[in-house]
Amino acid sequence: MAINPFQQLDVLKKALQKGKQITDCYRLMYKSDLWIKAHKQLYDLKTLNEVHIQEVDEIILKLKKGTFRFENHRDRLQPPSYRELMVLEVIKVILTTIFKETHLNKDVLNQSLKEVKRNWNDQTWLIYGGINQKKTSVWYHLLLKNIENKVSDRRFLLLLHHAIFSGIIDKTTSNKGATLISILYSIYFQEVDLFLRLKLNKVKKANTSIGTFKYIQEVDHFLMTFKGSKDEAVHAFNEIQLFFSSKLLYANKEYSLYLSNLEKPVLVCGYEMKRCKQTNTLLFKIPDVTLKRLSKKYGEIEGFLPMPRPGLINLSERKIMRVYHAELSKFVLDYRGANNWHDFSKLFSLARGSYIRTIAMKRKCSINKVSLEMKSYKQGDLCIKVKAEGEVESLYPFIKLSEFSFLRY
Repeated sequence: MAINPFQQLDVLKKALQKGKQITDCYRLMYKSDLWIKAHKQLYDLKTLNEVHIQEVDEIILKLKKGTFRFENHRDRLQPPSYRELMVLEVIKVILTTIFKETHLNKDVLNQSLKEVKRNWNDQTWLIYGGINQKKTSVWYHLLLKNIENKVSDRRFLLLLHHAIFSGIIDKTTSNKGATLISILYSIYFQEVDLFLRLKLNKVKKANTSIGTFKYIQEVDHFLMTFKGSKDEAVHAFNEIQLFFSSKLLYANKEYSLYLSNLEKPVLVCGYEMKRCKQTNTLLFKIPDVTLKRLSKKYGEIEGFLPMPRPGLINLSERKIMRVYHAELSKFVLDYRGANNWHDFSKLFSLARGSYIRTIAMKRKCSINKVSLEMKSYKQGDLCIKVKAEGEVESLYPFIKLSEFSFLRY
């Protein structure tokens, strides 16, 4: 085995691409360089301090002895430990490196949706499906079987099996990159990809009136559109349904599968997608229920009633502003492909009102006084002044929707 674990991972990746079974994934976990990378991905730190070095050494020792175990997180309220998170992160590093297809994060999904908006306008039918992971564990077994066909490393497979069935991967979240469960879905969907591309291409060859199939994946869901008659659409839908129920051994409640004409609105990847009859283009709209859900923490958007947030008043005014900015930025980035972009202006206005009321509650003064003060610093902007070191005051404006216009597609 190579001294450099990343060089060895590259070798394993190339071997897997050639159709060979790979080994030694577990022994790679003895290499400290992998743990340094995992620690950096989790905590944005390039080096480990003495406490973390000792923790990692103990984890590696337990792995060598075969005594490392994940706690049972199915009915446990406590969050995963540092050791458990680090082991999961190292597993992620290995899986995302050796498998050709990596996870689909939000950025990749947005690129896919951009492709849909620009180049899928000639499509007439949509099939949208996925796995109801909360109702089934069948996909886990099929996933492990799929990985076992490619990875001949019993100890690594046992560790992955234990991570899955301990319930820890359902509880971990990630502020950047992907969670382990999204990576596993991506690996699992390689088999679904193969079916959709091979099986449905046969349908296309058998009936040349069906156009080219378009296909994207959203973690545990897939979206496929094509041009053809209703009978052809039903035939393709039945083929996929048969694949899920026989090949993947799913019962009807364990997966969702929908067939829809694109003339009708359908919920896809968080959007309401529909063809515009006037322009013959696909439109992506933020559903009203989603907008209500996003605005709930700021007040009532329908009657426009901003509300303060008492849970934030113990933070500094600058930190409170950062909370609002982080939330609004995430909303816009997640739905930057929306055609009803103007509806975000209502959300931003409601958030501004909520922020003013939260600061007024913190200062224990009137809303009008706070509003007039914030608007007096810079015409047209809502700002606060914060004293930094040396008693120098800095001006911080409340974020505007127009600052995100360049992200639209």
